[in-house]
Amino acid sequence: MTRTEQEIRRGAPVGGGVPRTAPAKTGVRRQSPPRETSPATGRPAVDRPIGQRPASAQESGQARARVRRPMPRKQRAPFVLLVVGLLCGGLVSLLLLNTVLARDSFTAGELREQIAEMQLQSDAIQQEINKREQPGELASDAEKQGLTDDGSTNTIDPSKAGRDR
Repeated sequence: MTRTEQEIRRGAPVGGGVPRTAPAKTGVRRQSPPRETSPATGRPAVDRPIGQRPASAQESGQARARVRRPMPRKQRAPFVLLVVGLLCGGLVSLLLLNTVLARDSFTAGELREQIAEMQLQSDAIQQEINKREQPGELASDAEKQGLTDDGSTNTIDPSKAGRDR
């Protein structure tokens, strides 16, 4: 049975037995004296500090192990660009909306001013019409046009109504 590189690093026993427990880490690593041969594989032990890997397969005397490719990192750039693009698009659309609303607000203000001015003109015209419809004004305008009072019409004078009987 062959041992995987990960099992060798962990120090797992061959044959799937109970794994050895590591001593508690205290911050200082103790180095054990180098062994002449490795009991599990029968290969000579390499004199190097624990945790370091050999520089090449030739130094370790081992056949070249399968090289593990690092897991590809998730590419965050497209997602970040998408989020930034959406934020910028939202900002631009809000600015355009604000500009349109401001322009419409100015137009509405100008229209209110025009309505108020026309209302004043309408009130002035209505006052002049009311003034010209007064009986005194109508009589003077009629005389200016050459109309006279016709005396042949019968009228009732309320002040003289009760005396004739």
